[in-house]
Amino acid sequence: MRRAGGSVCLFLFFFLWQNAALAATTGEMATYSEKAVDREQDDASFWKRFKVSGWLEGIHSMRIRAPHDPVTSRLRLRLELAADMGWLYGFASADAEKNWEIDSETGVEPHELWLEHVDTRWDIRVGRQIIIWGKADGVQVTDNISPPDYTESMTRDLDEIRQPVEAAKLRLLGEVVNLELIWIPVFRKAKLPEKDNPWAVSSQPPPGVRMYSDDAREPSPSLENSEAAVKLSGYFSGMDVAASAFYTWDDMPARRRAVSRASGVPEVRLRPEHHRMTIYGLEFSRPWSDFVFRGEAAYFVGRYRETTALDRNPPPKDSLKWLLGVDWTPGDDWTISAQILNEKIFGYQRCLGAEENDSLATVNISKKLFNQMLTVSNMLYYDLNDGEFFNRGKVEYEIANGFFASAGVDIFSGKNGQFGMYENNSQIWFKLKYSF
Repeated sequence: MRRAGGSVCLFLFFFLWQNAALAATTGEMATYSEKAVDREQDDASFWKRFKVSGWLEGIHSMRIRAPHDPVTSRLRLRLELAADMGWLYGFASADAEKNWEIDSETGVEPHELWLEHVDTRWDIRVGRQIIIWGKADGVQVTDNISPPDYTESMTRDLDEIRQPVEAAKLRLLGEVVNLELIWIPVFRKAKLPEKDNPWAVSSQPPPGVRMYSDDAREPSPSLENSEAAVKLSGYFSGMDVAASAFYTWDDMPARRRAVSRASGVPEVRLRPEHHRMTIYGLEFSRPWSDFVFRGEAAYFVGRYRETTALDRNPPPKDSLKWLLGVDWTPGDDWTISAQILNEKIFGYQRCLGAEENDSLATVNISKKLFNQMLTVSNMLYYDLNDGEFFNRGKVEYEIANGFFASAGVDIFSGKNGQFGMYENNSQIWFKLKYSF
């Protein structure tokens, strides 16, 4: 699939390039000498409309616990092509990856591919794109437009976790208030680790029970299955505020159960399905002195919840997810951020796999040294319910312009919760990245 997608992306790269070239060669007739001079000038001006950029990075890790084998080992190249035609702007990018630990990630795949027109009071972008909402740092509350990619759990940066969606985005720009309208005709699910992935987690059925699982049923591309979102944002008295609504499909499937005892042995067949739901969101941010205070809230209507009982189907439950955070820049290149996140499920039942109130705290501290060439940072996620945590410490040094070397340690700790289940995957990692 990744290789087929790469062929499509390369075709679109050349299509954009060739059509722009044809547009640049048209013009009025001139004398031979004048035409030659004009052509040289036009060619020079034309090629300035294009910009090729990208990056190449390699990352390798070693498990902290014996046998100290790699958990992450990959090389990835991203190529980006931007074309500015004045009234129309185009952007395309593609990834080529060799992954030594997750075979399914090896290949070539298109990333983004969109066209954009910007006017005085409005702009529109159509195509495969990443859409970012919200004010949170390292977690997602109202940021639900681009589904997540958890192929390597939470060890990737949030910019890498977001997946692009095929969408049309229209913004109406006012002096104080902006309106954003989004239409997504093709459903894209969240990506979870599976099969040979060292981040894949399998659940074992109780003794004496046979369990089978079907492939997830995804919504087919159609007008009635499309997703839509609207967001109203504004800047009032030094405060950014926004309200939004998103009519969508749950990126994560809920598994329906079919129980049979015809063979004399209990058999459970799991049938993952994606369900409709609506998300209403609020967000704000307010700078004051050296601080920025921010918050988000998302109300999920009709989200199906997994159960721990093999004979109980997931029931739909409303829930409220909120976050409050503060960023502090005391000077001398220090940055400190802290957040508290909570999700409450209404109409709670004991058979649900999630807790009625789930709370998380995060702290991110970073410091730049040596004329901002060296950055030392630490990000901590702490589960307030179970006492589990995930901590990423990182050191990054800019060796030369665009060339970075970094190293860090990812520590998971806990019993068997969202962080504890990856305790054996705690790792030390090293990365080289060149941006051009």
